[in-house]
Amino acid sequence: MPFETKFVTLGTAGGPTPKPHRMPPAHALVHEGGTILVDCGEGAFQQLSRAGFDLRKVTDLFISHHHFDHIGSLFACLGLNMMMHRDRPMNIYGPPGTAEIVQHLIAACDIPQAVGFGVPGQVLPHPRDFVVCRDISPGEVVLIDDVRVSCCENTHYRPEVELGQEGPVSLSYRFDTPDRSILFTGDTGPCRGVESLAAGVDLLVGEILDIEVVMTGIRERSPNMPAEGLAKMEHHMTLHHLTPEALGEMATQAGAREVLAVHIPFYTRSDEEEAAYIHRINDRFDGRARFAEDLAAY
Repeated sequence: MPFETKFVTLGTAGGPTPKPHRMPPAHALVHEGGTILVDCGEGAFQQLSRAGFDLRKVTDLFISHHHFDHIGSLFACLGLNMMMHRDRPMNIYGPPGTAEIVQHLIAACDIPQAVGFGVPGQVLPHPRDFVVCRDISPGEVVLIDDVRVSCCENTHYRPEVELGQEGPVSLSYRFDTPDRSILFTGDTGPCRGVESLAAGVDLLVGEILDIEVVMTGIRERSPNMPAEGLAKMEHHMTLHHLTPEALGEMATQAGAREVLAVHIPFYTRSDEEEAAYIHRINDRFDGRARFAEDLAAY
């Protein structure tokens, strides 16, 4: 039987606050040559274990952007690999700033009063000996065994007319394997660049947001947030995330075969609600659309 590439959704919640039914963003691309981790929100490595993966065999991590809900387990990545005596490189890729973040985490492992790894006198491999971190820019291509990883900047931080300017960068990734193509939007608003990167993909894994529901939740959980802060949050949610309709439109413009919704920000869940959102995606997209579940393979 030929090998079939899988996209495993380890954590399907939208951040940053914890959700009772879903873990923070983290995913795994399983290809014939191994496993690639895509984002590493809090609990990512416990989810890897629950899904049956051997962390020691995960050699590559791609980070979409630096919001805490997407990188909360970076320090755990270093510490767990120390404890398991990692003897092979751990390659970490991400937008500009990733290498600096990782360097500071590695430096934290040297603080004498705060060593949290092993026991006194125990010799462990140090992250600087096995971590290989590389900042990547929009348009770069990374080859990992039989997987071609390409990327573009998206509109999570700023509108499309301002892409390429100074400031933080949020990336969308495309993974092309011998049998399948998968586009991971990461966090983004509507974006022609992502549509182009996703052209003809078999599976488009995209975030989803209901602005009204999310803003109601923010007001309930942050009653002391100033009106100015609420206005800024609503502006960001409106322009820099995807509604179900926008996700469906993106998939249609890209010519994707199937849509998988992740980064789900809701505190409650029901089959009826999910069906309603799928219907909204399918208002703009004729292909198959599904809500992802934690620890499921697609």
